[in-house]
Amino acid sequence: MNDQNQDGNGPFIAPDRSPQTPNEWGVLVIFSFFFALFLCLDLAQDFTPAKLSVPFFLLSWVFLLVLHECGHALMARALGWRILLVSIGHGVVRARMTVRGTPVEFRTLPLSGFVLPLPADLVAPRLKQFLIYAAGPGIELVAVGLLAALLGPEAMLRRSPEIGMIAAQSFSVAALFGAILNLVPFPHRTAEGTAWSDGLGMILCWRIPDEEFRRRNTDDDDNT
Repeated sequence: MNDQNQDGNGPFIAPDRSPQTPNEWGVLVIFSFFFALFLCLDLAQDFTPAKLSVPFFLLSWVFLLVLHECGHALMARALGWRILLVSIGHGVVRARMTVRGTPVEFRTLPLSGFVLPLPADLVAPRLKQFLIYAAGPGIELVAVGLLAALLGPEAMLRRSPEIGMIAAQSFSVAALFGAILNLVPFPHRTAEGTAWSDGLGMILCWRIPDEEFRRRNTDDDDNT
């Protein structure tokens, strides 16, 4: 769930392209088919409720992807920044909609996403950028904390045969995994430049020059 892709000196950029050739799509489809097949066979053999933790984890990951991007967007809005786009997923755009004036798009693979904010002013822009980066993993950690407070920390850590508790535990594991992964500071290459994880963005945003924030603010004014 790497977000807010940005090269160090320019605008935010979109993630890598989706599979485009028949061979690439064929590999993806075959891999997905056999993964789903083996998962179903494993669930059917000597079924126990505990085996539902894997599908619950995968479903939680999709929901948490949306929650994660909402965290970035809500923080940007709370700080008065404009949001150009919220993108959910990776690859080809499959659907578009507008939520309270914010363009939202849904892509093929729910593996990652990004938010494109623009500063509305030049008051403490680095601090605001830091808070926007932190809001994605932060909202996931808050969700885990709320579940632990509601169900009890001991119950969350105890093995349970109850499907509802298994779902809550799987959700918490997915949320913690996603938050920790995004807080690890690392760059990665995309088709259009270098993208930052949230953790790396929280570190490097303090080095973004005033001219970059000023340019982005001017671009916002020009497009309004």
